[in-house]
Amino acid sequence: MPMISASSGISSQQCSRAFKRARLKDRMSQAATANWYLIRCKPRQEARAVENLRNQAYTCYLPSHQVERLRHGKVVIVNEPLFPGYLFIQLCELTENWHPIRSTRGVMGLVTFANQAVPLPNMLVADILARLEGCVSDRSLFCPGDVVTVAEGPLRDLNAIFSSVDGQERAVILLNLMHRQQQVSVPLKALRSIA
Repeated sequence: MPMISASSGISSQQCSRAFKRARLKDRMSQAATANWYLIRCKPRQEARAVENLRNQAYTCYLPSHQVERLRHGKVVIVNEPLFPGYLFIQLCELTENWHPIRSTRGVMGLVTFANQAVPLPNMLVADILARLEGCVSDRSLFCPGDVVTVAEGPLRDLNAIFSSVDGQERAVILLNLMHRQQQVSVPLKALRSIA
């Protein structure tokens, strides 16, 4: 038998149901907007994860930037993730199904704390997006003045100062030989950065 409150004439069960409905309505209004979460990807499979998540109609964002890399002795411009191993996903807590995310190819799972996915501030993702759109990366593989080491050839294991690029496959370095700085042209693939 339900108990009746003397002051209002409402049973405790009705009061409890009304409280639960109000709490659920409040949570729905807060969670109706989608929040950004962080996903941990399998090594070097960020692009695969984004493609498969987008095929499932999820909104994803993989911040990336262009960098110069040496491939087969030539300098190539490569698009690399800004945060290797992670990507952002926009999810609504109540309306979207989160279970397929774990079994998506390229995805290891959501980043959680105490088994709870924690939403990121929306401004964080907006700031990253704005900074990457406004930023043009001019960072070369080597900049003039960088200290490098020669990794192969007759000058192996000598430290030098990078001076400039000489065509597509060669570089001019400054070596300290016989108490003078000598300009030497070497293959670009023979240089390694000392960081």
